Amino acid sequence: MLKDTRPYPLLLVTVLLLSFIIPTPPAKAESMSIMGSSMLTSKQMGDYVLLNNPTPKLTTVTIYQLAEIYLETGRKEGVRGDIAFAQAIHETGFFNYGGDVVPQQNNYAGIGTTGGGVKGAYFSTPEEGVRAHIQHLKAYASTEPLYTELADPRFKLVKRGIAPLWSDLNGRWAVPGRGYGEKVLEIHFDMAKITLAIPKVYLPANHKLPVAKLMIKSEVPMLAPDGSLFKMLNKDESIRVYGVLGNSYDVGGGYLIEANSSKMSAYIGRILIKDSKTVIYSPDGSVLRPVLSGEALRVYDYDEEAYQVGGGYYVSAADKPIYHLGRIQFSADTAMISPDGTVYSTLKKNTESRVYGINGNQLDLGGGYTVTYDPQQMKYVN
Repeated sequence: MLKDTRPYPLLLVTVLLLSFIIPTPPAKAESMSIMGSSMLTSKQMGDYVLLNNPTPKLTTVTIYQLAEIYLETGRKEGVRGDIAFAQAIHETGFFNYGGDVVPQQNNYAGIGTTGGGVKGAYFSTPEEGVRAHIQHLKAYASTEPLYTELADPRFKLVKRGIAPLWSDLNGRWAVPGRGYGEKVLEIHFDMAKITLAIPKVYLPANHKLPVAKLMIKSEVPMLAPDGSLFKMLNKDESIRVYGVLGNSYDVGGGYLIEANSSKMSAYIGRILIKDSKTVIYSPDGSVLRPVLSGEALRVYDYDEEAYQVGGGYYVSAADKPIYHLGRIQFSADTAMISPDGTVYSTLKKNTESRVYGINGNQLDLGGGYTVTYDPQQMKYVN
């Protein structure tokens, strides 16, 4: 059963120190390459859209799922998925449309439309539409082959590698297109100002335990409290996260890792599958695969309808998986306290329990029953 810790006195970690962020000037369009690694997170990207348009007109995905598809598809093709998303914002008017293209086309880049009522290309799913967009950018920016199935109907009409920079799209992607690349980068710069967020992480001010875990996809630096390089983290390493500071993850002791969606992802908990009929859905709502009873899946975000398990894939909340923040492992016999404050039972040494909520040093084990966290007698694993 989904647990909600919000009745406690809370501090949302992601409102920390917004005023401390010193944004760097936007890169000039003539010096910004279309190819490269994304820097922003899907949470930043989705939040930026919703701040400007609370009801984006999408078909079968949420704005956060769409942002994740841009990041993942961009990573596969080596294109800046976060800036491509900024271009989609520019082309669709924050996904409000209103021009020739309609939401049902899943055409986020105006591929094939020339104005005057010409609607352009139709794509069957959001994934296909994003793939076509990323591929069209790659056609302009690079001569490298595609690594994903061709979806762009105009890919072969582009002279490969003719526009490696965003400014090179001026007069090509849009006609006359004066300042087109600069407008896209301005949107990206504004989007980068959105404070890094860890979805669904609400904390009391005296919280001392990790709130998420970073999974490292590619080598990234960890910075010491004085800003110097402490060490490099390698692919497949993981590290606990205690909060955020500006656009960096706080990994404890004043050490920071700058957020970069192409090189890391942060998950906040897990779901334990109980119903043998549970499946993982693709972002377009089709079934990806069944999930075995007893299987545990990482969760990156959730709402009343679904648990996001990465890459826009999700498990329906209607299947009632058991969501938990982490586990507590006991190295000594420990008293479990009932909701009325009395001792209910003793949890034995070398056992463990799921943790559904955290309030200071009180760990919620479900149903209002708690234990008092003592690092000398127990270990918290998130």
